Amino acid sequence: MSDQNDQLPDLTQLPPPPAGYSAANPVAGSAPQKQNRNARRSGTWAVKRNFSRMEQAFGTGALGAGGVGTAVATRPSGYGAPRPPVSDVKPLVESDVLAKVGILTMIAIAAGGLSFLFPVSVGVAFGAIIIAFGLGLWAIFVPRMARILAPIYALVEGVGLGFISKLYNTQSHGIVPMAILLTVSLFVGVLIAYRTGLVRISNRFISMAIVATFALCVVAFASILGLGVSGLNGGSGLLVFGVLYVVVAIMDLFVDFELVNRAAKAGVPADAEWYAAFSIFLAVVMLYLGLLRILLAGRR
Repeated sequence: MSDQNDQLPDLTQLPPPPAGYSAANPVAGSAPQKQNRNARRSGTWAVKRNFSRMEQAFGTGALGAGGVGTAVATRPSGYGAPRPPVSDVKPLVESDVLAKVGILTMIAIAAGGLSFLFPVSVGVAFGAIIIAFGLGLWAIFVPRMARILAPIYALVEGVGLGFISKLYNTQSHGIVPMAILLTVSLFVGVLIAYRTGLVRISNRFISMAIVATFALCVVAFASILGLGVSGLNGGSGLLVFGVLYVVVAIMDLFVDFELVNRAAKAGVPADAEWYAAFSIFLAVVMLYLGLLRILLAGRR
């Protein structure tokens, strides 16, 4: 009996617990967990805001935040504490996000094709654009609704895009199929450039993209109200704003791919995939509109 006791470890010789350790919540004060959380939220205000919204809405499987369920596997340790929580929810997967982007794109193309081929009044098209704008804001500020709102947005937006495409096509026949082909090509090119590490996304790049997107939205809204920009009328205006649309859309795509990658590493649940796909789809729509402008300006 004494020989067995001599083989037991001396618990008094264990190192002191880590800073912030709590028996009630042993993971909360863990230095590696804190470092991972800070790494996800580090950087500019834009990065912090995006991840805060996603974490608050969906939580993270790794930390069990935001009401995400966790299954804790217990194992004796030096302090009598269980192992860190293991997520029991399906995590976000980048390939699944891209698949959902494809679904939204096909919905928009189908609705746009009907709007392109059959007569649609200006009132119906304008109403579809306004409704799509409202649905977009709803999905942005209530991410958990993106699962329902994103397909509806793609359907309604597709009606408006079909009408706009028809207007461009009447001015220059054949540019719509070319714009669709170029949109797909640029999307794949941006994805390859990101995946291969050819373009690395920094926090400053993310902030620049968000500021540029906001500025372009302001200019677009001003143009809808009939407030033109001096010196940018006719073909020159189409070309300049078309290039701006394309550049900002490509920047947004890089940012969206980066945020999806960070979300996957952070353990964000699969419920966020529709929200991420919706964000990427918005950039695809902007890219398509910019290419339509460039092609029309080039034909002129």
